[in-house]
Amino acid sequence: MEGKEKGKPGRKKILFTEEDYENITRWAGLGLSEQQIADNLGVSLSSIARNKRNNDKFDTALKKGKSKSIEVITNALFEKAKNKDTTSMIFWLKNRAPNEWNDNVQVNHKIDIKKMLTDAHERIIEGEVMETVSNRELFLHENKANNKNKE
Repeated sequence: MEGKEKGKPGRKKILFTEEDYENITRWAGLGLSEQQIADNLGVSLSSIARNKRNNDKFDTALKKGKSKSIEVITNALFEKAKNKDTTSMIFWLKNRAPNEWNDNVQVNHKIDIKKMLTDAHERIIEGEVMETVSNRELFLHENKANNKNKE
């Protein structure tokens, strides 16, 4: 990393060399975190975030490295899955086809509580509950009579 600009008040601008960009790509490709890359460059994590936003070359170098590491791991996982590694197969399918291979089933119910209570209240007023209770008692009485006959 080249020296910082002098003479201007405020935050000093960090200038990256071609070697820095190559290192950023390599480090990201090896799976280093942004904090680790910042430490290697001798800058803060906020400088990394700012350069990702404001420096296209920096952002591209970082993304290129991350993409490379993802490619390597994806290929290794895919090879394991092809070789009948059940855990790898499940992981691969859940991440590549989550709609078909998901452990979580989402069920959406829409319940109108007000309507349910109103209907229940109307049934009580109209005597349906009493009829239901009467029918239940009749059923229980008939069952007792049948059981006595069997004895």
